[in-house]
Amino acid sequence: MKKYLYSFALGTFLILAPGGAYAASARLTAPDNPAEVQRKAAAREQKAAAREKVAAAKQVSKMKRLSVKTHRFTAKLNHVMLVVLGMEESKTVTSPRQLKRQLHAHQKQLKMHAKMGSRARRSRTHE
Repeated sequence: MKKYLYSFALGTFLILAPGGAYAASARLTAPDNPAEVQRKAAAREQKAAAREKVAAAKQVSKMKRLSVKTHRFTAKLNHVMLVVLGMEESKTVTSPRQLKRQLHAHQKQLKMHAKMGSRARRSRTHE
């Protein structure tokens, strides 16, 4: 039932709107005006040039990403080799100077929290 209804609606639309069908067939015919032909050819060339430019930019971007990834990978690989050979420390090993600095920062943070807590307790008891 729906198929018949849709085909009927489509048929009535085509009968009542012949301008759309005429416009579609008019576009398919070649224009007689040489200026129009030349303008369309120039537009096609511009679009092709723009597509080529975009493709070239994408290729450059892709190569940059690949080179960055390759550089990171080789840097990691070089570091691993130096660690294996014993010429460099592993990044997981923390130097005593760094441990001392971390401990000092942690103690400073604890001291600050204690000071803030005591101020809060004093302000609550005075009220």
